[in-house]
Amino acid sequence: MACNYHRAWRHGTALEVRMPTLNPDLRFLGYVAWCLRRKRGYLVGIAFVDEQMLFSARMGEQVCQIERYCRLHDAHDDLQEAQALALEWVQQHADEFSHDTVRKAFAQPVLD
Repeated sequence: MACNYHRAWRHGTALEVRMPTLNPDLRFLGYVAWCLRRKRGYLVGIAFVDEQMLFSARMGEQVCQIERYCRLHDAHDDLQEAQALALEWVQQHADEFSHDTVRKAFAQPVLD
């Protein structure tokens, strides 16, 4: 998983990924796998401590992506439209978040 951050992180630094919009108590344990400078801040690659933590974090990410997709299409107040957009997003992107895809990513060596 990668996320944007305003400052650099040292390779190997332990951290918690939080998703307060989903649940303020939700935390995923990981460490910094890599950190790349961008025009505005840094892109931080996060490796998780085990496959289950990675899978859970990716499911949380998927929910956030679906919510973002619905907001981009102005589906704030219409539940049926939001559900249709969520289904559309899942049909387009679910493969990227499947357990098999996550397992393959977890099995690959972390970049130095």
